[in-house]
Amino acid sequence: MTSNPIPYTPVKFEYPFPKIRAQGTLAAIGSCFAQDIAETLLDSGMRGMVNPNGILYNPYSINDALQRLECGYTEGDFFEFNGMWHSWRHHGSFSAPDPATGAAAANESAKRFRRTLKKADFFLMTVATATVYLHLPERKVVANCHKVPGNEFETMMLSYDTCRAAIRNACEIVRAYNPDCPIILTVSPVRHNPGDLTANALSKARLRAAASDVCGKVSGCAYFPAFEILNDELRDYRFYADDMLHPSEQARKIILERFLESCFIPRAMADYQAAELRRRQSKHVPFVKPEA
Repeated sequence: MTSNPIPYTPVKFEYPFPKIRAQGTLAAIGSCFAQDIAETLLDSGMRGMVNPNGILYNPYSINDALQRLECGYTEGDFFEFNGMWHSWRHHGSFSAPDPATGAAAANESAKRFRRTLKKADFFLMTVATATVYLHLPERKVVANCHKVPGNEFETMMLSYDTCRAAIRNACEIVRAYNPDCPIILTVSPVRHNPGDLTANALSKARLRAAASDVCGKVSGCAYFPAFEILNDELRDYRFYADDMLHPSEQARKIILERFLESCFIPRAMADYQAAELRRRQSKHVPFVKPEA
């Protein structure tokens, strides 16, 4: 297991439910942190799907994506900009050369995620920021600005009550699809207001408090402290990537392995280590097997 090479104060966490089986099915939604964890687990042999609308950062858009799993998308949900058709509810990976193609991809993704959610062994949701962008012509909170000129948007921060309501409603939607599926909430450790660290702190505080409240009210819901591990346990710039916003490769491994060790049966860690060994061998990178 990857360990912290410097003295540290460990963040205590015990998963409160039966350990999740290896080779199970996952469903995940949220920021690039959720995407990264889910893709690593899928590479390790699990089944499942992440982000039916592409990467989403704020709880309002995450809740909206889950609410619309049954609604479907039409060509009218897409708009043209710079020769491509985009959706305010989707990541740029769903942008298409014509609205019919975009709507078809969005509906197929929603259908696949519904199927995955119904049989998932656990659901992971990662919220990253309470800061959202309001598209002024339509007075609509958007999931992605798609590089549309900034003067068309107003930046605003969701209130604590709005964050809490969005996260709770998202969890209730998951519970309706899969009554027995454990729900794991995390707050992304990535800094999302790099130009204003005071705003970043306020944003993270609202998300963290909202997640705590929801875990106390929704059955089968637990909080995994990814944010606290990076900021309170590792708390050193050597654990950040060159942009000083995202976790470094070593920090990502520490958080992921703590997640596996805490929430899954031991085979999941073994499967991850085997997949990591294969990945390194394919790139001719030396791999040191962790001590037992």
